[in-house]
Amino acid sequence: MSRERMIRVPKDVKAMYDFDYGVQESDQMEEVVLTEKEFIELDSIGAFDLINEKCQVIIDDYEEEIIELEKIPVALEVIMQLRNEFTSESLINLKKY
Repeated sequence: MSRERMIRVPKDVKAMYDFDYGVQESDQMEEVVLTEKEFIELDSIGAFDLINEKCQVIIDDYEEEIIELEKIPVALEVIMQLRNEFTSESLINLKKY
């Protein structure tokens, strides 16, 4: 059975606050849906492990995680470093957001 994973990126501090309280508007977040294939590809090249390490979070397949707004540039830097090392359509797609 194929699963999709959702990545939500707040556009500003108010969006993070609203998300915490469940009152955010749809235009406050960028939403990315990872297919099963994309998730497996990103996991196999260590994208989530590196983001976890650099952003001090625990992204895995079992629970929801939040990267604080000020750590988003760190996560993007991890993606850029991986793009330099790997040819991955999933990395290219993820960077678009």
